[in-house]
Amino acid sequence: MLREELASSFAERKTTGIEHNIESEPEEPQGIATVFRYIQGECGMETLSPLDLIAFAVYCRLDFHHMLALLVKGEWEWYVTKRLPPDKSLEDVVGEGLSAIRNLSSGFNPAMDRGSLDSSLYRLLESRGGLASKHGYDEKELRDFINHMVLSDAHLFAGKSPELVNFIAVEEAQRNLLKGAPPEAVEEFWKKKRIWIELENEVDGFLLMLEEQTLRNRKSQREWMSVFGDIYIPLLESEYLYNSLNFRIGRKTEEPELSMNDLDALEEENRRLQKEHLAKLKKDALSIKKNLPGPGGIPLDIEEMDEYEQECKKLLRKIWRLTHPDRIEQEKFTPEQKKKLRAYFEEAVPYQEGGLLDDEEIALSMRSLYALKDLLAKVEAVWKSMGLDCYEQSVIQGESLAEQCAWLEKRISELEEEEAQLRVDLMAAANDPEFREMDACLVSPEQIGKISEELKSKLDRYNEWNQILESRLAELFGNI
Repeated sequence: MLREELASSFAERKTTGIEHNIESEPEEPQGIATVFRYIQGECGMETLSPLDLIAFAVYCRLDFHHMLALLVKGEWEWYVTKRLPPDKSLEDVVGEGLSAIRNLSSGFNPAMDRGSLDSSLYRLLESRGGLASKHGYDEKELRDFINHMVLSDAHLFAGKSPELVNFIAVEEAQRNLLKGAPPEAVEEFWKKKRIWIELENEVDGFLLMLEEQTLRNRKSQREWMSVFGDIYIPLLESEYLYNSLNFRIGRKTEEPELSMNDLDALEEENRRLQKEHLAKLKKDALSIKKNLPGPGGIPLDIEEMDEYEQECKKLLRKIWRLTHPDRIEQEKFTPEQKKKLRAYFEEAVPYQEGGLLDDEEIALSMRSLYALKDLLAKVEAVWKSMGLDCYEQSVIQGESLAEQCAWLEKRISELEEEEAQLRVDLMAAANDPEFREMDACLVSPEQIGKISEELKSKLDRYNEWNQILESRLAELFGNI
């Protein structure tokens, strides 16, 4: 929380032995006084400006990166306060944990809210003795740093938190790495980093839109079931009975000696065979060349298909080992990280009772090798950030500048593919004929009445057919 962060910064200043005398400060005494009124609850956040926070940060002798974190935190709280549910305070959301905070923060872009953290911030910092350029930032680099901070969630943490301290340490190490590099290599790095951050934000935006569309579809389904469920569920039961009776009559006609228990067993066996047939079709679909191209779009042959499946199984097993609940409980992960790893475990691994992987289920999982590699990368990123609650994919990997550029290039390619797939998924979800048909059924009371009558009529027909079929089956057993 910003108020607590400001109070903590002031308390730390007092411990240095510097006397608290605002009037003696040459740097914006009025701005510092405004911050003090805010700390004491005498005014609201809307009265604070970035210039006030800069003056206060200078007054408290904060280093440059912690000053920027304070400014971003101020913009973030201003943004989320406007989005709070009517029955909740910001303290309530913070108390619910990082997941709730991140959900409320979706769409936050400090350069787009009040305009204070765009190029104007660079000018403000430069007007205070060239604070930005003194620390090696031009206007674009400052914007990239702020966007990276938001991407990694570092602004959500207190000034002395390990998450923010680690983020700043990594940033400083990265800038030191750039100091001795050729200008063209530095320019290439910044170019790739900007593209990467933009793509991360774009993918987040598409994920949010997809989630919203999914929720709208589920709402359509719930509304449809609330209106028609009393008819639709009996209709499904009647259809199932109809199919079951037809199967039993057919088998009894072919083999008159069958008993009712025999028919029960045969029907169960028929369902099992149908399930196996469907599973085989799924597996066969994987080996159809036009649906599973290899590297460069070259179709896979049977031998390559086997290698593909083996590689998928190997990745799944590695994900399973790194995300198994028994193992992660023994490590020093944060509660939020444990929650993530458990979700990855449930998402990735089909396993039998007792925790053993099921080869057949893995083979039929229909997961692409790319998706599994992406999931493993997320899991390994959590392990590398053990004990730190941050967005792990926001950490640039690599020791050297060349390695970091290679990682950025690879990540950019992955994000471009992910964005393309999300566009397809979003279009499919928005135009799903099943849900759009449900919406059409609910457009008016007249339409609801019409659909209800159609379902009732269909149910009546199935009930009549089932009575005839039940009588026919009873005749075959000589009960009539």
